[in-house]
Amino acid sequence: MSLDNLASNKPVTVTTFKVLALLPAFFLVSTSAMAAIEVGAGENVTIDPTDPISDYVVKDGGILNAGAVTTQSLTIQTGSTLNIDGATVNGNPGFYGIQVSDSQATIRRATVTADTRALWVARPPSSTQGSTVEATDSRFLGGETGALVTGLSTLTLTNSELRGTNAGSIGLDSRGGDVRALAGTLISGDSAGVRMTNDANGLGTNTLLLDNSTVEGRSGPAILVEGGVLGATIQVQNNSVLRAADGTLLKVQGASSAAMNVVGSALEGNVQVLQNSTVDLSFHGGSMVGDILRESGSTANVTLNNGSSFTGRLNNSNLTLNQSSLTMVDNDRIDNLSMNDGIVNFGTPGAVRANRQLEVGTLNGNGIIAMQGNFQTGASDLLKADTATGSYELAVNASGKDATSPQPLTLVQIANNHAAFSLLGGRVDVGTFEYDLEERTNATGGTEYYLNPTTRLTSGAQSVAALFQTALTVSYGELKSLENRMSELQADDKRHGLWVRSYGNKWNVDDGSSGVGYRQQQQGFTMGADTRLGDSPWTVGMLAGYSKSDLDLNGGTSAEVNSYYFGPYFGWLNRDTGYYVDGALKFNHFRNESKVRMSDGKRAEGDYSNSAVSAIVEGGRNIDLGDGWFAKPSAQVSAAVIQGKNYHLDNDMEAEGDRTHSLRTKLGVMAGRSIDLGNTQVRPYGRVAVVHEFASNDNNVRVNGNTINTNLSGSGFEAGVGLTASLSETLRLDVGIDYAKGKNVEQPVAVTFGVNYQF
Repeated sequence: MSLDNLASNKPVTVTTFKVLALLPAFFLVSTSAMAAIEVGAGENVTIDPTDPISDYVVKDGGILNAGAVTTQSLTIQTGSTLNIDGATVNGNPGFYGIQVSDSQATIRRATVTADTRALWVARPPSSTQGSTVEATDSRFLGGETGALVTGLSTLTLTNSELRGTNAGSIGLDSRGGDVRALAGTLISGDSAGVRMTNDANGLGTNTLLLDNSTVEGRSGPAILVEGGVLGATIQVQNNSVLRAADGTLLKVQGASSAAMNVVGSALEGNVQVLQNSTVDLSFHGGSMVGDILRESGSTANVTLNNGSSFTGRLNNSNLTLNQSSLTMVDNDRIDNLSMNDGIVNFGTPGAVRANRQLEVGTLNGNGIIAMQGNFQTGASDLLKADTATGSYELAVNASGKDATSPQPLTLVQIANNHAAFSLLGGRVDVGTFEYDLEERTNATGGTEYYLNPTTRLTSGAQSVAALFQTALTVSYGELKSLENRMSELQADDKRHGLWVRSYGNKWNVDDGSSGVGYRQQQQGFTMGADTRLGDSPWTVGMLAGYSKSDLDLNGGTSAEVNSYYFGPYFGWLNRDTGYYVDGALKFNHFRNESKVRMSDGKRAEGDYSNSAVSAIVEGGRNIDLGDGWFAKPSAQVSAAVIQGKNYHLDNDMEAEGDRTHSLRTKLGVMAGRSIDLGNTQVRPYGRVAVVHEFASNDNNVRVNGNTINTNLSGSGFEAGVGLTASLSETLRLDVGIDYAKGKNVEQPVAVTFGVNYQF
């Protein structure tokens, strides 16, 4: 042992003492003899491995330093200082490990064991000066208590462990103290991880900070607040954990009150509020899964902020949701529910469950209330409130199945209503048809909001019908490029040709009688090769191509058709009279996909493949009007048969499409002039035509067994302009723009661009 400022070792005073449990913040001399080495005023003692293992008492401002040594019980009192770095402290049988009273200690890399309290941070009963202990990378293992901290004292733990080791032990016994557990600290006890009670003199604030640390109760609650404590404060932050074998994270009893703030941490377990106690729980970016078990006469206030969530039962608590969410797990009651952009979920979203009921005393604010209904049985979740103010959107799960017997579903009942309720998304999709939210006065004079079925098609039904319907516009859009090629054959005396055409088409289809409206954009290309049969008037060829059509329906629903096609074509031309006949046969394979945005915001998808065959024949005459002018009256007949198909969406919607038939006639005239510009010849033209679609009235689609007619029959017209430019004897370019309007369909623009090589 070395003593600063002394030339040689000095005899130490031997004293006898024993700590009485009845005076937790002080120690008295007793008749039990135990030798201890004293460090007094002005002394600065450092223990090294050559010193005997002993108890130490440091008092009156003395300083004790301990390195990597082993000692017995240490008592630091009356303004003294303890510095430990690497020591092992083994408390005497029946005694504490380290007591710091009205003093301070810095403890690093220590292991402290004791039969009673491993660490005692205290003050004399009559003193208003507490102690301060900072422990880092250390372990405190006490049979009764890992550490006891009295009022006005502070304990800071960094990456350390407090453990009560025996049955019925406490990890941390805080009696008005200020405790901070940081950076991976573990506090563990058997009957409770942390117990917070009053200081014997009623001093101190009882505060606990957990920062990236853990508190566990091995057979009892994680944190116990009792004995009439008022205003205990608990901060749980930075991924800290509360763990309890009995499932109770926080238990407040004995007319006590506590406020627990959870920041950036996820809790799993219950909170008990018993014996006329009060708990204020607040969350900031935190979560809890568990129940508030509130005994009659006690109060629980829960506030969720900044994206926090609570999943469980509140049992007549008060709840405030500030941009946060509550998920119910059973029927529940909330005394006062205040929402500020909050969300109340009647069960885990998307989970299959029984219908739930939430009773609220006073409802105010604004937010979303997410509910479910059983459209097969007519049962639904129910919100009941005594008084309601504010505005709320009801989010109700959509379904791909139709209700067996459509009927109203009551969602909200308010005895004294001053609030406004609406549907999130404006509708609820139920199979083929939508439901609307309506309001009525019930038999007791209160207000009810209920879902009522309509005859409007859901987004899923529209998508299904549109896909079957659009096959015709896809097929005829592809034939347009071939029509332009046939016109070139009649104006050219070359024997062979290779060509490719790209095209883009738009269609706007009105709702019409079917209730299916959409916007279609088609892009694709066709390529082909043809040859004249000797000196005959006949030309034959083969075409192939691909197109992609995107359908845009209401509410974010879309569909896509990928079309692959090929087929032969022919042309006959009498060059003396100008009469001609053209024709083609085209075979298609469609790959169709629906992407449905349902009323609840969820996505449903489905896909299928089918095939089609179409044919076109056109006859007319090329008339030379002189001076390069020409006219070409024509008549055209086209037909298509598209394979029917059954498929389903992944929201359980079933779709069945009939075989589609189409017969279309067109009477038109093209006129223009050939202009010679030396090395280049250009041929501008214009054309108009009247069109009539004889589509069969039985072109139907059945969605969940409900029939939707999708024919596009009716009359219309087409108009267009174009230009062909011969850059040489073998190379020709052409471009065309068209517009068309029918009964329920408009083609605002159709653009083609082609390159032809003739030889």
